[in-house]
Amino acid sequence: MTESNFRVIIVGSSIAGLTLAHCLQRANINHVVLEQRDEIAPQIGASIGILPNGARILDQLGLYRHVEELVEPLEVAHIIYPDGFSFSSRYPKILAGRFGYPIAFLERQKFLEILYRTYPDKSNILLNKKVVDVRFLDQEACVVTNDGSTYTGNLVVGADGVHSRIRAEMWRRADKNHPGLITHREKTGMKTEYACIFGISSPIDGLKAGEQVNAFYDGLTIITIHGKGGRIFWFMIKKMEKKFTYPDRPRFPPEDVERVIATIGQYRIWGNIYVKDLWDRKEVVSMTPLEENVFETWYFDRMVLLGDSVHKMTPNFGQGANCAIEDAALLASLLESVIHNNDHGASTPRKSSDLEDIDSLLRLYQQRRYSRVKSIYRQSRMVTRLHARDGLFNIIVGRYYAPYAADLPADIASRAIADAEMLRYLPVCQRSGPGWAEYCSGQRTNIRSWWAILIIIALIILWSRGLIFPIIV
Repeated sequence: MTESNFRVIIVGSSIAGLTLAHCLQRANINHVVLEQRDEIAPQIGASIGILPNGARILDQLGLYRHVEELVEPLEVAHIIYPDGFSFSSRYPKILAGRFGYPIAFLERQKFLEILYRTYPDKSNILLNKKVVDVRFLDQEACVVTNDGSTYTGNLVVGADGVHSRIRAEMWRRADKNHPGLITHREKTGMKTEYACIFGISSPIDGLKAGEQVNAFYDGLTIITIHGKGGRIFWFMIKKMEKKFTYPDRPRFPPEDVERVIATIGQYRIWGNIYVKDLWDRKEVVSMTPLEENVFETWYFDRMVLLGDSVHKMTPNFGQGANCAIEDAALLASLLESVIHNNDHGASTPRKSSDLEDIDSLLRLYQQRRYSRVKSIYRQSRMVTRLHARDGLFNIIVGRYYAPYAADLPADIASRAIADAEMLRYLPVCQRSGPGWAEYCSGQRTNIRSWWAILIIIALIILWSRGLIFPIIV
């Protein structure tokens, strides 16, 4: 297959952006990545969880084996409550058995390094290229960077994060050429209720590799994931006193981190291990607001968004980066099908001038991704508030139903995973398990869900009659 004349300009060397570059490279679609920073993979203390829906796509690209070298697959999750009650669940191992891929945690920096190191043509990834303008001429877009350079292509992809420059440019052009398309409600739809202190600590006796701990307190969730060699990836997710509406957002100087840790240092994580123990062994730490939203408009003209630029979730459900990987896979699959006139049979490259209806392709991309991402986003919001014991309902369900729900957490995660996108022009790897077919939307039953609803109603009735007492601390 020869490389097409159609060119994609990817703004941002994020997980979404670099994954898309790999996908386009395998499809022989011309592209360039513009990154405003001077390095691909800065160390900020962040970690990333690769779930089966992301892992399958990475495996198709030949990248997953590099991830496996750096991770300790999760097998057990321990959950602890303010009253001291705890239980353990093997849902991580259940998911691995169903889908053929484990839950795998590693440093975000290391994952970005994998994406960059394994990309075959580094000349397509350009650093110190901050986008300052996007112009349009007939069927082409011209992206201008801060050093005066211009890059011409047929499609501009915003993979530039939650404060996306390309999203802002989309809104500006839409306001000018199609007033009312981007509503005030959409522009202010992103809210921030939670903040997260996250970091990496050296091993601690009692926190075993291949396990995780979720400690639930009122307005605070502490999650630790114990990776290869016992290194600990952790998140402390705290509900803020004030809700922020985009574009307003809180900022956290270093003294804020110290202040929060001082107030929660004696909170127990597991056994005789406390927050202060994580803090004393920290290697790197950061604090960030946790924006939440799925935007309604994913494209305009020849600009399209993927990853955090169009959907943003808290880390509790672990699907943010995996959804970004899915975005890249679907967009690349649609482009490959149209550009090469390919129904995955014969492949004939087409000229960019033949692509008169790129709008149809982008519309299909939005339709396919929006409903799935919106569903996952709602589950993420629910899980975040359940973990934080946010309100009486979440306290009761979290304390009195979740510990006895058997495989329900694995079933919920399985339903979120099974309908995942994949690259349609590359073969599916043999290790994929039976869960993809068993838990896809066409095969689901709602019997367990109805039982869950009935049990929750019963718990609320028992509480209202004073027969059970939620623990509030």
